[in-house]
Amino acid sequence: MPGCEIYSIRPLPKFEISLVKLVKTHYKKNKRARDSFETLIQKYIETLAKDPFFDESDSENFPKGAYKPDFEFRKIRFLMPELQGASRQGRFMYVVHQASCSVYPVWIYTHEEYPKRPSDQELKEQFAIIEEMNIVDVDSPPS
Repeated sequence: MPGCEIYSIRPLPKFEISLVKLVKTHYKKNKRARDSFETLIQKYIETLAKDPFFDESDSENFPKGAYKPDFEFRKIRFLMPELQGASRQGRFMYVVHQASCSVYPVWIYTHEEYPKRPSDQELKEQFAIIEEMNIVDVDSPPS
């Protein structure tokens, strides 16, 4: 993608909360699996900083009424280490803003938690946070 050599990774609080919840729910008693999971997520974050449009990610539809033309909503589908069934199917949602060279990790969850995805209302709330963060960045004088 033209324009950005490296992207700034700016996780939303919801991403951090959902990440901690996944670790507590699925990896509290299995350090080896937890380490594998944390390494996998770190690898994805490093990849997003270089190329947020990489092959393992797919474009995702915005919730109704939340579309912004200068943002792209994406999802990574991956296998959760050492889990089975629907809980093994991990999802990592994020938003890319090319103009600011930013990637906003939004939510991480399993197919067991959300067979489709979090509700449109929940996602709209996260997009409002991203939009507010972006307006502040654009309006703030350089330091």
